[in-house]
Amino acid sequence: MSSEKGAAPLYDPWANDPSTTFEATAEQAAPQRTIDTPRRETLHSGLRSASLHHAGGMHARRANANASSHMHLHAHPNIHAHAHPHAHAHRVHGALFPSDGPALDGTVMGEARPDRAASLVSLMQEAYARAPLEWSLLLVATTACVLALALSNFCARRAAAAHAGGSAAAHASSREEASYVRLRNRYLACYAFAVFGDWLQGGYIYALYEAHGYEMQEIAWLFVIGYGSAATLGTYSSAVGDVAGHRRNCVAYGLLYSLSCLLNNSDDLSMLALSRLLGGISYSILFTNFESWLIAEADASALPPKILTRLFGLATFCNALSAVVAGVVGHVAVEMLPQTTQNKYTAPFNIAVGALLLASLLSATQWTERYGDRQGSAAASLLKSWRTIRGSRTLLTLGLVNALYETALYVFVFVWTPSLERRSPRPLSHGLVFSLFMLCKMVGSQGFSLVSHAVPPRVCLTVVFSGSAIAMAVPLVTSSYEALLFAFCGFECLLGVYWPAIALLRAAEISDGQRSSMMAVFRVLLNALVIGVLLLVGALSEPFIFALAAAMLALCLCATSVFYLPSDAMGGRTNSSLAAFLRVGADGATDGATDGCDSPRESKSSQRRPLVSAESMDDSVNDSVNDSDCEKLCTASPINASTSSKSNATLTCRA
Repeated sequence: MSSEKGAAPLYDPWANDPSTTFEATAEQAAPQRTIDTPRRETLHSGLRSASLHHAGGMHARRANANASSHMHLHAHPNIHAHAHPHAHAHRVHGALFPSDGPALDGTVMGEARPDRAASLVSLMQEAYARAPLEWSLLLVATTACVLALALSNFCARRAAAAHAGGSAAAHASSREEASYVRLRNRYLACYAFAVFGDWLQGGYIYALYEAHGYEMQEIAWLFVIGYGSAATLGTYSSAVGDVAGHRRNCVAYGLLYSLSCLLNNSDDLSMLALSRLLGGISYSILFTNFESWLIAEADASALPPKILTRLFGLATFCNALSAVVAGVVGHVAVEMLPQTTQNKYTAPFNIAVGALLLASLLSATQWTERYGDRQGSAAASLLKSWRTIRGSRTLLTLGLVNALYETALYVFVFVWTPSLERRSPRPLSHGLVFSLFMLCKMVGSQGFSLVSHAVPPRVCLTVVFSGSAIAMAVPLVTSSYEALLFAFCGFECLLGVYWPAIALLRAAEISDGQRSSMMAVFRVLLNALVIGVLLLVGALSEPFIFALAAAMLALCLCATSVFYLPSDAMGGRTNSSLAAFLRVGADGATDGATDGCDSPRESKSSQRRPLVSAESMDDSVNDSVNDSDCEKLCTASPINASTSSKSNATLTCRA
């Protein structure tokens, strides 16, 4: 299906460039087409990378180096180049079953095992020889990830034991830990399947559309539909969670995204456009209502603020791990399983349906419903959120930082593949590089969990923005593949720090009443900027693209100075304990005392009322109950329950 269907073409800066042609084989059954020049390949690879990292996963394109002489390799990065099938089969057979192996003439079959083991070792050595740097970094990142995870768990247990001074304190600490474990298991079980379904399909969106017969211009417009849907319908749908319930929206996420995946089995353009529209709505829900439910549930469970640092760190770790697993599953589904449809790239989407439906089932059965401000409509909640953001220096800065950083992330997603491909001295191992990036993000998330007890999120974000800006500037000063790979790994590691740090700031500064609505408003600017990048990236040079990303990150760095000032946000006033916890450092770190593993002792105020907001009790109760009475008689919850959700607040007195 070509552009003659009537789709409006995008700006084509390479229309008059010289081109090469690709002579297709009968196996590919593709018409002869004009192939793009290197700058067009940049846009093509960028769109492919965007579908991979979409918050989507990377899938590697494999080209056979021993193609027959009558086939011409071409610049199009998404069509496989095949060698002669018999030569390929002979090579695989010879590698697994050596010709000088034992004959089947009565020889004991076990005698062949050493040869097969040697062949496996030989294949591993050959794989390492093809990408020694990538394999070495992968090993280092895996080791660092395991060590960071083990150290984080050890420090959490040690801190919990140190804070439990007496029998009553030990009982309270044990009950708190049990509540944390229950919430962690309920949330991550659902969240893991939700992001797994997203990552699984993300790596094959571009290839799916291309295999359906669509050209680059039509595919680009399909991406625009997706981001436009997220900025419009997705914004409204996310706000519905505040009024109708966050759990209900999370259930709807799995159902809508499943339908989006199923529609990709059709090659009709209208069905694919509808799929992208539903995908944009689902994507917006994933990044708003899941986080909103988690914070509201932590409030209702009377968990202290320090628990959120562990939860957000583990969620980022789980997200990256899901990406790696999804990449493996997607590769097996596309390359190894028998094809049941004409388009083999529909397999990951069909598998994602099961994961997404399971996420909906778990959220429907394991989660309790949590609301924001139920007094009004979703439109009214969005309008109120916009007015609140416009009148608050802190919230306006938070939204701007959120949009600029994640736009720079999308710029990175668009260009990292062609940038590394041009500098690599050998064919780029896309799968290895993507796995390396995800492991680096996992290391960053666990590193944040380790330092969050002593370093407030605002300081972490300062480090993230400065380091990320430097990483994006590396391609401007060197053409070294090794330097670029190290810089990109550092960027991904800092990304693992960014997600939990920014989530904690949002938890402190945004009130529960409009949490999903306000986060959705933040993402309107983000989606608008991403659409602009998508439309212009093909017309921009690589140095300009990286300079643009570095400039956006530098703006984020400058904006973080606002986070060092007293908060003027509603959440900062009603959430005084959580805001103070995050701005000063976890567990009252200002007293300088620690109990090992960077776990400072809790301040007295934090021990007394870690999660009580100003609105969770009536003024008369606040006036009549002093701090010591609260410590002796009651435990209270939520962190920042809104006025409309007072019914969720509980005051359980110990007789």
